[in-house]
Amino acid sequence: MNVEKIEKLEDIVTLGDNKTIIDHQVKRLTAAGENYGSLMLSVDITVQNAYGTEEIHTVAKMIPPNEFIQKIFNTQTTFKNEIAFYNNVVPVLHEFQREQGMDELVDFFPKYYGGRINLSGDPSVVDSDAVLLLENLKIAGYKNFERTLGFDLDTSKLIVADLAHLHAVPLALKLKKPDVFETKVKKYTAPFNVQRPPASYQKLFAVIDKIDELKIFKKRIQEALDNSLPQKEVREPFATFVHQDCWVNNTMVKVEKGRSVKNKLVDFQICDYGSPAVDLIFFLFSSVQNNVLENHYDDLVRYYHQTFTSILQKLKCETTRFSFDAFLKEINHEAVSSQFKHLMFMTFPIFARKGTVKELTELTPEDFIAESTDITDLHKEKLILIVRQFAKHNWI
Repeated sequence: MNVEKIEKLEDIVTLGDNKTIIDHQVKRLTAAGENYGSLMLSVDITVQNAYGTEEIHTVAKMIPPNEFIQKIFNTQTTFKNEIAFYNNVVPVLHEFQREQGMDELVDFFPKYYGGRINLSGDPSVVDSDAVLLLENLKIAGYKNFERTLGFDLDTSKLIVADLAHLHAVPLALKLKKPDVFETKVKKYTAPFNVQRPPASYQKLFAVIDKIDELKIFKKRIQEALDNSLPQKEVREPFATFVHQDCWVNNTMVKVEKGRSVKNKLVDFQICDYGSPAVDLIFFLFSSVQNNVLENHYDDLVRYYHQTFTSILQKLKCETTRFSFDAFLKEINHEAVSSQFKHLMFMTFPIFARKGTVKELTELTPEDFIAESTDITDLHKEKLILIVRQFAKHNWI
């Protein structure tokens, strides 16, 4: 799909007095396989102000130009929800934090410039003119890490702390202002369940049969996949706003003098109401370097929980029900019921060989199961780590 201009861009962006958009340049931002759920474009906007011109560097997120992908990602709902996240949810969370006297506001998101779901004004239909316009984080000094390698310990702690913050603030809002949470936060979440065809399981086990270290776990893997819950059970009191897709490609990190100093979370299109353990488990096992996870898994879980309860306390919430033991039970439940299957299948797009993934316009259902079972060494190592660690914790 080639997009050269965004129609009526001036109606999306609020610039303030004495500022006018006079031009914009559009380029494709992500390569095939780097973002399945949307089309990403860089949009450089030239603005006339009282003193001359200035440049605003943005990213436009548009719906995938493929009906099959739109159906998978439930675009008619999720695109609206992602706009609402920036336009509605974040301001509500900021207001609540200020009311509670908290100075450390959630700020690990790109700046929001505006959005729309169509040009017709119909509030029910998301079409090809839908746009979500955000700050271009690359221009601001942020970068994506290599998806097949993952994060070191310091960067992992940075992101884990942000996840704890993301989960704790909406949870505190739910506890103190349940009506506000229900109508201004939870309203913009939706369940996201991918139905995998039988052939995808056949492919997974064809891969497992080639890996000696996994053959001894084959029965346990089969039982774990069979016992995964098709629908999440939402459990209190931990249930909160969750990202659901927090992995390497959905975080961007600023590095200064070789050290990760700031993180931004992106891609809030499939957010849901559920357990914070969903995000933590998926992030740790999909995106943390293998040796770091093996040596520091317990440390990272405890660091998450300490940050999580600290934020709740700052927001004047009683934390007895959110003990570390109670959180470990959340982790155990989600590891068994939802995240083993999630991780095993997500390793395929994460470790897909570069240059082998089709464009969004060309993807078909068969493309998600038709790749060769001759996987990379890094993919093999990740599968072995996931299975061994899940077995170690009695999750499979």
